[in-house]
Amino acid sequence: MTRQDTYVLITIGASANMHLWPYGRKQKPKQFLDFFNTGKSLLQTVFEQYKGVCPEDHIYIAVPREHAHWVYEQLPLSKHQVLVEPVRRNTAPCVAYACYKIRTKDPNAVIVVSPAEHLIMGEVAFVRDIRKAVEVAYAHAGQLLVVGIRPHKPEVKYRYIQYHLESSGAVKKVKTFTENPQQELAQLFLDSGDFAWNTDIYVWHVSAMINAFEHYLSEVAEIFEEGENMYYTEEEESFIQKAYSQCKSVSIAHGIYEKADNMNLLLGNFDWANIISWNSLYALKPKDEYHNTLDANALVYDSKNCFVHANNKDKLIVLAGLEGYLVSDTDDVLLICPMQMEDKIKEFIKDARTQGDRYI
Repeated sequence: MTRQDTYVLITIGASANMHLWPYGRKQKPKQFLDFFNTGKSLLQTVFEQYKGVCPEDHIYIAVPREHAHWVYEQLPLSKHQVLVEPVRRNTAPCVAYACYKIRTKDPNAVIVVSPAEHLIMGEVAFVRDIRKAVEVAYAHAGQLLVVGIRPHKPEVKYRYIQYHLESSGAVKKVKTFTENPQQELAQLFLDSGDFAWNTDIYVWHVSAMINAFEHYLSEVAEIFEEGENMYYTEEEESFIQKAYSQCKSVSIAHGIYEKADNMNLLLGNFDWANIISWNSLYALKPKDEYHNTLDANALVYDSKNCFVHANNKDKLIVLAGLEGYLVSDTDDVLLICPMQMEDKIKEFIKDARTQGDRYI
């Protein structure tokens, strides 16, 4: 196999955008934002990283229609690389769309499916591990593979994968998937030694995934199989409009991954984090001697463990006498609340909506 047989599908959903409000918004979700002042959004960063895995024109982006313009603005892609979803139907339809489309071009394809919002550090190790996963998927074309990371803390907002310890080598047989465990259970997972964090990076030969769709989600398979002669043509857009209108909302995890008996885990050795909240972002940011993160033009007095973020770096923010506070200043919304209350952001958004959708 050569890199010419490798493809990447980067998915852009709307989940958890509200947890980074008011910086992340409905009209511009977190995947399109530059959280680390690098001049690149999360999407642009992950796109650059995957250029080390496959040719640039083999990287596809699945995106809801209302956000497709951000993809074209931020990435140099052709129309056929952007899989525009006319309506939201969760992750199974967009994965099926990519599989059936790419198969018409390359029936020997190995496809990497990856979210856009995760932070990957250590690009050399990441590319090495993903290439290894691709090699495994090609050598064992009947298997599905997920990339996991050994946990180093009992994170309750991550998903976990349990695997068989007796499996030899870096590839392990998957036992169970668990979402968002409570603190005590997360600690048990950490202590047990047979759990990994789920990166939501999946790798498989296109034939294996299409077989899985036919077995577990046959209705979805039938819908996208019908488009075989329309992919990469002018008829594709109208076909996809019809296809999505026929699809039910179903996640690829619940629809296939948690049911499949041919799911394996590859333990990665790169640094990985999921940016799902202000607290998770704060943990990744540099801090001053008082553990304040100042992503703004700020003067801080007698304050510690605070996160100050501002869109306008020319605006001066003065903070005094606060401990453990989040301050997020955008053009039209200023949020000030204790970091420990970030779970109430959903409530803040609900009430802000009564003031107008432009604030959401």
